[in-house]
Amino acid sequence: MEDVWENVDKKYDIIEKKGFGASSVVYLVKDSTTKKTYAAKILKKQNKVFNDEIEMLNILKEEQNPYILNLVNKGTGNVTLKDKDLKEKQYIILEYASKGSLFNYIYLFPQGLKKEHAKVFFYKILQGILCIHNKGICHRDLKLENILLDENFNPKIADFGYAAFNSKKLKDGKGTPGYAAPENYKNILYNGIKADIFSLGVILFNLYTGNSPFQEAKKEDKAFIYFILGEYEVYWKKFTTAKKGHEKFKDLKDFEKFKDLVNKMISNNPEDRPTITEILESEWMKEAKDLNKEQKIEKEIIEEFLRVEPKINEVLELKATNSISSSLNFDKGNDDNSKEYFDLSLKPKYAKTGLGINFIKIQGDLNPAKFMNNLANKIDQEEELKDKCKFNQSNKTLKFNITFYAELEEEKELPKELQEKLDKLGIQENEEINSNILKKDCIIQCQLYQSLNGGHILKFSKKCGYLEDYYNKLKIIILLVKKIV
Repeated sequence: MEDVWENVDKKYDIIEKKGFGASSVVYLVKDSTTKKTYAAKILKKQNKVFNDEIEMLNILKEEQNPYILNLVNKGTGNVTLKDKDLKEKQYIILEYASKGSLFNYIYLFPQGLKKEHAKVFFYKILQGILCIHNKGICHRDLKLENILLDENFNPKIADFGYAAFNSKKLKDGKGTPGYAAPENYKNILYNGIKADIFSLGVILFNLYTGNSPFQEAKKEDKAFIYFILGEYEVYWKKFTTAKKGHEKFKDLKDFEKFKDLVNKMISNNPEDRPTITEILESEWMKEAKDLNKEQKIEKEIIEEFLRVEPKINEVLELKATNSISSSLNFDKGNDDNSKEYFDLSLKPKYAKTGLGINFIKIQGDLNPAKFMNNLANKIDQEEELKDKCKFNQSNKTLKFNITFYAELEEEKELPKELQEKLDKLGIQENEEINSNILKKDCIIQCQLYQSLNGGHILKFSKKCGYLEDYYNKLKIIILLVKKIV
């Protein structure tokens, strides 16, 4: 059973756990004197790197930048459990961003934020990064998940666990796949500030289009290969064709300026990437400063985020109210009545959908291991899915990933001039490059949990690919689940 921590150093009362990582746990806490709420990051073990993080947060604290999650307090003290004290723990107390991460919101905007909204929102992020870079600090893990939102949906740059002083010789590849710059994968010395610009380019792409530009910044990636080749127009032609009807493509003048900025920011060559100041002065961002002063725009942004907030809370509330536990160690028979919990449509009864996550409650007892094996076998035998997917099943927990392969384009060979560029770069032609540039493989993870309120929860989550593909495949899987129960 998980320990219940009650307070931090007898100064901050713990309200609830908000998240955790490899080295730390984050809690929502309340100052026992002032009653103000904060976020407490508590280190699991003593760590010298944590001291660097505190040093950088101290430097940034002096600036009090409104778009950085600022340090409130730091220390080393006892974290109290019920009736006993733990050993001393390092901790930092940070501002609390009450609206959670930008990641939760952005994928509920299928075509990204409105043009003016995207410019204002990105302008605020840039103001925070400009402050960080001016202090000689590189973040090294910029992503949607690490941009939090305050009560007015202003961005707050968070999590400096990978941050470093850019004056140091950086060689360790930090960052998150999908956001990390290509040099992070090459085991070479690199400029951390230039790597941050690349990650910002990916964030901008997501804000403006509602999509990710590629899976990973590697030569094997079917989309990023065009950035390595410098064939930007080929990439954009394929992207706009795949996203035909996207509203923002109709404003050709603005879209051209956007493409020009993104091409520079996510350039394969770090030296070609602009500075934050150059980004702010770019053609696409020129009007952002004035737009940021308009109260009308500010109000519209808040209204747009408030519009999708209930969908996010729906998913988060489901996790909390069902008290999901992964302790699956019993063996009981099936209950035929559980069939009534499924519908033939995409939205089965008692399923909460959103953010590429679906939950289905299965009423009645079942044998968890047998159920998951049956589901894997059913998918493998399904005519529509046979030879089009593969499984990666975990032996530790009852979950598995299903990878649905993307279909190939009719034209399976690269144009001659592009192949010549590949040859010069020493990149071998392969099926990965020939396949559809933006048609990602769709990976769905299935995981079964026991609900403490009775029955089970079957969770589906999109790990990779497009939502449209995810829901089309999920519809088939739901039918197979219905057959099993």
